[in-house]
Amino acid sequence: MKISEDRIVIVTGASQGIGRAIAVQLALAGYTVHGTYSSSSESAEELAKKHSIIFHKVDFSHREQTLEMAEMLTKLKPYALINNAGVWEMDDLNKPNFDNWDKTLEVNLTAPLILSRIVGKSMASGSSIVNISSTDGLTGAYGGISYSASKAGLINATKSLGNTFGPLGVRVNAIAPGWIETSMVGNEATDNAKDTNPLKRTGKPSEVADVVEFLISEKASYINGETIVVDGGGNNVDYGLKRESGY
Repeated sequence: MKISEDRIVIVTGASQGIGRAIAVQLALAGYTVHGTYSSSSESAEELAKKHSIIFHKVDFSHREQTLEMAEMLTKLKPYALINNAGVWEMDDLNKPNFDNWDKTLEVNLTAPLILSRIVGKSMASGSSIVNISSTDGLTGAYGGISYSASKAGLINATKSLGNTFGPLGVRVNAIAPGWIETSMVGNEATDNAKDTNPLKRTGKPSEVADVVEFLISEKASYINGETIVVDGGGNNVDYGLKRESGY
């Protein structure tokens, strides 16, 4: 069944990867989709023509741009806000770079919090917010401490936002994808998944989009403040025990 087109959804980072899959799937389901992009103008133009997605250019590493975008989006009174935009850069623990830390937390954690708090106030009862976190936020890191810390913070912020927006009838949930087939994931990760993941593969962006579509629907009307892991069970594996057992 098609969704009424007066239901507006916002998807940040909608021009590539998981965000692209989410935006396209929701557009095909009948939602009116507004997406943001930072630099992928060609991809944004393509999606605008093919799926009538309305794009807005914004760099969430700049606080003033985030605040301006948040205020503009409140005028849409959206049915759903999907905080997907994110950055990932390798950290060198021997040469700490706090510029990288500051940018990563600004984009991955502060921007979603700002958007949720400002845009959320314009959302009607029955609406929802979905934050795209990561399984990296559920465990420790080696070379991506800033990314993992930002995603862990987003999971906790989701719980807090669910507490505060719940009384208004606005649900807030998160999704923690594992290795998903996007440009961010190289062939090495895909090959490793065949040996380490119980399902023997990486995930597809559409498999994350399916969960988003469910979470913003009435079928998920009593799910709030939760984080749903979409990783094929990879986060459950203890590799030492796996080897000892001969799997």
